[in-house]
Amino acid sequence: MVPARGFALSLLAALALLLSGCGSQSYRGVDIDAASFLERAITQENGPMRVTAAVPDDAETRVLTGLDLYGQGIQPIWLEVENRGATPARIALWSIDRDYFSPIEVAYMNRQPFSAEGYAAMQRWFYENGLQRSLPPGESRSGLVFTHLQPGTKGFNLDIFSNLVAHSFTFFVPLPGFTADYMEVDFANLYDDAEIRQFNPDSLKVMLESELPCCADGPDSDADGGPLNIVLVGTPLALRRSLLRGGWHETQSGTEETQRAREHRFLGRRPDAIFYIDRKDGNERMAVHLWRVPWEVDGEPCWVGQVYYRVFEENLIRRLANGSTIRDSALLSRFVEESVAADTDSAQRYLLQNFWYNQSLRKVGIVSGVGESTVEDPAVTFDGVGYFTDGSRFVLFLSEKPVALDGTEVLYGEQRIRRRGVQR
Repeated sequence: MVPARGFALSLLAALALLLSGCGSQSYRGVDIDAASFLERAITQENGPMRVTAAVPDDAETRVLTGLDLYGQGIQPIWLEVENRGATPARIALWSIDRDYFSPIEVAYMNRQPFSAEGYAAMQRWFYENGLQRSLPPGESRSGLVFTHLQPGTKGFNLDIFSNLVAHSFTFFVPLPGFTADYMEVDFANLYDDAEIRQFNPDSLKVMLESELPCCADGPDSDADGGPLNIVLVGTPLALRRSLLRGGWHETQSGTEETQRAREHRFLGRRPDAIFYIDRKDGNERMAVHLWRVPWEVDGEPCWVGQVYYRVFEENLIRRLANGSTIRDSALLSRFVEESVAADTDSAQRYLLQNFWYNQSLRKVGIVSGVGESTVEDPAVTFDGVGYFTDGSRFVLFLSEKPVALDGTEVLYGEQRIRRRGVQR
């Protein structure tokens, strides 16, 4: 029998070996100043703050850190922040990624292959190359921020606070090998100047309720492509910033996974841009299709779109509904009643709250749209998605700068907004 003291010492030794990672590798990180990805750096200025940003891709991250961080869902951002003001500044890492990884956390997650000395060296490298948050006047700081992996263009916000003033930045950093679908659209030449119609918010409401079709088309012009249930007003920067702050992702051009979305048509063309959010359980996706339209509201561009849920499984209706019998059957009604994808109003409400709570919404209005369809008598799209809706269309005016929650103006439809469960 092993004496109790000897057993305890053996256990402690085993625990120490486990905590050290049970490995034997040494660690040596690369000098960031010599990294090739810095050649793609982008610089912006806002008041006394000057920020330069660069993002390494998967291969560059492996070279830089010696680790497969992309495989763990971690994406480093390199930032250099210069405070040219007379007061100290504070960098808000939460504004970049509210669930960012600390440098020591990343090192701990990768400790296993390394010896005790290797793990200590790795901790030291990550700590020394992490971005410091305090920034004295007249000085600059540079380093890495470890964010969650984002497909496509790396878009992020950065807020720097100095003397009770917020200096906000929005970066869109392209990565090699990824082209977003909207980058292939020649927006500057979509319409001639003579085609652009000018509106104010009130005349826009009249036009939307009297002229805008209820729905997108499908491959055939008379097919129901789903309700056009959102109208967005704002500059391209305001649009991208709003989607970014809300956690929406770009879609890559030419990918098979977006082919179904591209079957939807409006103004004779596929969506100019498709953005999405996946649920963490991986079974659901919310998609936004957007078309640039030949309108301006108080001089700002306008976008018509649709927002809806999609469940990643073969659609029952699509399997069965090529015939006419299911269209009026109780089975269709029961399926729609239990389908997340059928509740288009829930997706529409989510988008409103997403923009509102991410401080991207200047004004909001609700107008009449597709018209009502019920669970008992749902509409069905050309690709076999049954849906029900109260028929409203949300009009969202977006801002390039953060807007306080109580600073959003309700233009029209306030009673509808309250009934839809979105309270001021």
